[in-house]
Amino acid sequence: MRFRRGVLVVLASLIGVAAGAKAAEIARGDAGALEASYLGTHRLRVNRIPGRDWAGTVTITKQQGGGLRLEGSLRHGPHHLELSGTVEPETARKFHLDGELRGVPDMAWAGESPRERTTKGRFTFEATGRRRFWRLYQVDGRDCVCDDNCGNDFCYIDVEFLRGRS
Repeated sequence: MRFRRGVLVVLASLIGVAAGAKAAEIARGDAGALEASYLGTHRLRVNRIPGRDWAGTVTITKQQGGGLRLEGSLRHGPHHLELSGTVEPETARKFHLDGELRGVPDMAWAGESPRERTTKGRFTFEATGRRRFWRLYQVDGRDCVCDDNCGNDFCYIDVEFLRGRS
């Protein structure tokens, strides 16, 4: 009787280990699929750069040591934005960018002449509702869309999903 119980305990342990390994494999597969949905060149739109069309680009690549890297820019006359950093996908519709926004926004509406601005930090982009793009919503955990004192002088920064993906 003891022998059978011991065998059952060992079998149950092996089944538990196998199930845990399978769950980890599935989780890695999901993470891989999530990362893959970000990879590629996306169109970029920025509110405080004249023209506002999807005229810029953002490219997300897989880094050699793992993780994702974002590099992008948009330029129109004296106004431009460059953004870069590492991407941490949270879901298919939300990611964090640890990096930098640098450029010259159009602040004529506020009576300001063009000048370079740089913000380093953690930027949260999210696609809400039925949007087919991620929009910058937070800087360093603080809600920030068009508030000049939050570190996002460009107002809306939108990164379009890759075409054919949601």
